[in-house]
Amino acid sequence: MPAPAASRVRGFTLVELVVTMVVISIAVLAIGQALSFAFARQSDGLWQAKAVALAESYVEEILARRFDEAAPVGGVPPCAPSAIPCSSAGADGEPRAQFDDVDDYHGLDEQPPLDADGNPRAEYARYRVQVRVAYPDAAQQAALGLDDATDAKLITVDVTPPGESVMSFRVVRGNY
Repeated sequence: MPAPAASRVRGFTLVELVVTMVVISIAVLAIGQALSFAFARQSDGLWQAKAVALAESYVEEILARRFDEAAPVGGVPPCAPSAIPCSSAGADGEPRAQFDDVDDYHGLDEQPPLDADGNPRAEYARYRVQVRVAYPDAAQQAALGLDDATDAKLITVDVTPPGESVMSFRVVRGNY
């Protein structure tokens, strides 16, 4: 009888098995880190949407006020260096319930944010809102096509969601 032919079927060697386990471990680790990063950032859209809504409510409240303390209700005639002089940009020291012009909001820093009536906004309990109001500088004046610095005020509303970085929103309020 002829001798049996050597079997061509072989199993894995110990070295092949160890190398396969190392390659699979590295792949699983990379996938785990990618998923961890994705899960940590999945709520960013929610924070950003809430921050935008909060900033919009502050901007609408501010823009509903008159341009300047010296400007009449309705804004006609507008304050100007040649007519009714505009007051300097900055808060007048009034309490929030009596804010009647854009400048009154300068320096506002609220955490938690309040609505126009001074009530805390429960859905934004850990948010912070800061407001700055200023006349444009010479470069901004040129960029906006303004004849005089008192033609507009730049309003910046900074919203800081909990655990996130500051989101700045800027609007221009015209003197009319």
